[in-house]
Amino acid sequence: MFAACLLPVAGGADESPARGKLLVATELVRGDIFVQSVVLLLHYDETGAMGLVVNRPTELGMDELVVDDDAISSYSGPIYWGGPVRMNSLHALRKTDKAPGGAERIVDSVYQVSVDDALKNAPQGVPGLRLFIGFAGWASGQLEHEMARGSWHVVPASVDYVFAKDPGQLWKHLVPPREHRAEVRPVAEMQQ
Repeated sequence: MFAACLLPVAGGADESPARGKLLVATELVRGDIFVQSVVLLLHYDETGAMGLVVNRPTELGMDELVVDDDAISSYSGPIYWGGPVRMNSLHALRKTDKAPGGAERIVDSVYQVSVDDALKNAPQGVPGLRLFIGFAGWASGQLEHEMARGSWHVVPASVDYVFAKDPGQLWKHLVPPREHRAEVRPVAEMQQ
């Protein structure tokens, strides 16, 4: 019979932040801003990181937005809270099998598109369109510092996560339960 010991196990094979990955707030994140947030990274390099919080639909109506964009006046779908930076800016993600012109592929069939193009080329209320007000941003080294403190873990993104049918439950689905954060390994393996 083997004796066992609890050892922490990484959440995935590659926990490095990168474009097209998700940052999942850990239980260490407190306060109203990023608690239980799931952020899709759109940009990550030595200059910093930028992403959109994909699990926070708002109750905002178009008439409540402080943006100068006539194209959104007819939009009737939900607006998501993308993050606390530049709350007067709108961003769009589109789920499609065919790359829209001028769009940037983020992951799978998820593209970042201009709001104007998204609204012109996608019928209103299409489940494959998400609009976000604001975004999440980190200066150079800031995200790495937060990750070293244990505030975020990184998981691969997928179209099913980004366009979750119930985005309010996404964080609960992605954050590891306490009882699964350690793996039981035989002591003999640890001594090799």
